[in-house]
Amino acid sequence: MTDTHEPSTEFTPSGRLHLGVGLIGPPSELDFNELRTLAHTAERGLFSFLALDERYWLRDDPGSASAVDPAGSNDAVTMLAAVAAVTTSIGLAVAAAPDYDDPADLVHRIASLDRLSGGRAAWHTLADGAGGVARSGAAGGPDEEGIASADGRGGLLDSARRTWQAPEPRDTGRTPVETLGVFEHAGHMYSLGLGKLDGPARRAGPVVLHDGGSPRELDFAARHADVVISAPATLEDALALRRGTVARSVDVGRGANDVKIFQSATFILAATDVEARQKAEAMRAQLPEDAWDNAAFIGSPAKVAARLLDFARTGAVDGFTLMPWMFPDELADIVNHLVPELQRRGIYPARYSADTLRGNLGLPETASSEDRAATHTLPVVEADDLGDVRLDLNLRMELVVAKMPA
Repeated sequence: MTDTHEPSTEFTPSGRLHLGVGLIGPPSELDFNELRTLAHTAERGLFSFLALDERYWLRDDPGSASAVDPAGSNDAVTMLAAVAAVTTSIGLAVAAAPDYDDPADLVHRIASLDRLSGGRAAWHTLADGAGGVARSGAAGGPDEEGIASADGRGGLLDSARRTWQAPEPRDTGRTPVETLGVFEHAGHMYSLGLGKLDGPARRAGPVVLHDGGSPRELDFAARHADVVISAPATLEDALALRRGTVARSVDVGRGANDVKIFQSATFILAATDVEARQKAEAMRAQLPEDAWDNAAFIGSPAKVAARLLDFARTGAVDGFTLMPWMFPDELADIVNHLVPELQRRGIYPARYSADTLRGNLGLPETASSEDRAATHTLPVVEADDLGDVRLDLNLRMELVVAKMPA
């Protein structure tokens, strides 16, 4: 169905949460069997998406970020296409900078991933390939140039959406609203009449994710993205970011609920709160001080779920995205223990609600009418027996030819 609604200026919390997972690269260091196992675990936990980042973390120095993947690494889009073949519902997000590769080729590869996965693809647009890691949260400094600039990325995303928004198949079984006459052709009888002039619906295409770590990036995300990836934050700070995102979205003509927020988060779980704190201290000791998440959720699954309940009820976020890397069973612990606690509180889905990532996130499946130009075909027919037919083109109708039953 085509999205023709008027944007709402009032934000309405859904009262539900989603989860996403980002995997450490580089793709060249990820064994596909490991990747498939992680994807299956996340899908069993009803995670909305799995993201594979072209940037990578130096494994011998936890918390230290390297700018981009080394040459010769496996391609993240190709790896996620392979994951699409062994999963059914989880979204598949490529975290890639438009200036890191040929941007047009990247757009088409993500479109292929979306088709292969049945509408489950997403693009996390990184600020730039060379400095995106270091500057992802910077609030100031001069803007980049070219594609890496906000204008460059915005223009690229506009172009990408035109590429992605392929028309849906037309209904070939339509009958005329008003019959004008009949005619014979090649031994068959056809009716000719007027029908509604409706442009083909266009799929909205892959979901666009973008960081919102600075006011400038949040401005960009509110205008161009479907999902904002925000930094770890307390409930109060998350609510402030929500208010800022809603205000920015409304200012550019979008609805108050049109841009979703996924907050980056660290979950440290154990059977008891004491064990969880001990686990957190062991984890913190291995990280540089500036890499530690001061807003981490630490405790038993029940205690963490109780904290997340406030985020859901207030609408501070739509979900959380996590990056399991410290402990081997980190993702499985969340799926096996935290997810059931969230479900018991009624703030986490019991099943996937749609076959596409857009549907699962509550985003429009088709492009809004202002984003698409309707195209129509006027059939050429033999109409010798119809007499003098005069059509008022202002009726916004089209000629419909329908084969009549024998």
